[in-house]
Amino acid sequence: MNFFRYINIARKVYKEIKVQKQFNKSFLIPYLNELEKKYNGVFQPEQRKKITDYYGLFITSFLCSSYKRLYGRTLSNEERKRATLFGILTPVGDDLFDIDKLDNESIRQITFHPETFEAATFSSRVAKEIQAYLLNTVPHKEEYIKASKDVLDIQVETVKQTKRDISKDEMQRITYKKGAVSVIIYHQCLNEAADAKMLEVLFLIGSLYQLGNDIFDLFKDVRDNIYTLVNTCDDYVQFKNDFIERVKLQNEKIYALPYSQKDKEDFCIVMNTINARSLVAIDQFIATQKKYGSKVDWWKLERKDMIVDMEKAYNILKWLKYIFKLPGLI
Repeated sequence: MNFFRYINIARKVYKEIKVQKQFNKSFLIPYLNELEKKYNGVFQPEQRKKITDYYGLFITSFLCSSYKRLYGRTLSNEERKRATLFGILTPVGDDLFDIDKLDNESIRQITFHPETFEAATFSSRVAKEIQAYLLNTVPHKEEYIKASKDVLDIQVETVKQTKRDISKDEMQRITYKKGAVSVIIYHQCLNEAADAKMLEVLFLIGSLYQLGNDIFDLFKDVRDNIYTLVNTCDDYVQFKNDFIERVKLQNEKIYALPYSQKDKEDFCIVMNTINARSLVAIDQFIATQKKYGSKVDWWKLERKDMIVDMEKAYNILKWLKYIFKLPGLI
């Protein structure tokens, strides 16, 4: 794949981000304000930023539009709205567990039968309204409900990662499943439900993205005593090798999909731009481990040792190198 192919793909992604930014300006931000007024509450600054800059921007413009381009279609306004609304529901759902301390049965009621739930907090009222809308408007309700159940189940299990004695196998299972269900449910908000082959692809994409989240959340997870595959790793060289093998499997599954070769190649390039960032960070962790000559105890290091500055020229060049390299790995 030549350089101009990458430029063309980058232009498409940039264009989609611009469209989503305009949509957020006309719909998302006014809707957030409306919810605050309607339910007499506020989205905390960090939470609002996550919604407007990540869940309601990056996920929709990057993931959902990429799924549609793979199918030779474009993201419709209704699909954009559903995906954007789920971008609000994601961090609000975390509050139901962490702040509201709702029991599992209450959260299941909001998830599957929101119209029957007596909401008493700002977060639960917001979650009830959005989930009710999604259940009433998604074209493939059964697949969306299945994805919702998977998200809820793995959210309950993540508490295990606060225990120091969690096994690596259990940590891996939770990590991969958490990432997978997060990307799958956004797909199930679209007009097309993912078939079995696409679900395999999404599982691999999501598992790699969750590893990436844990890589760049290293400081936060250490601070909060959340144990991940990243901050408990014994050997970052092996971690990198395992990561690349998973990228190869992801690529193999993408290229086996029944769509045009060009669309599959474009999709593979876009999906691997995130994995390329993760590899830049892993290289830094390898250097850190070499510096100490043994397993790294991140709990004894400073914040600066855990942060990967992706704005450094050197890291940008490495990122671009991996962007060109990863799509060709099978």
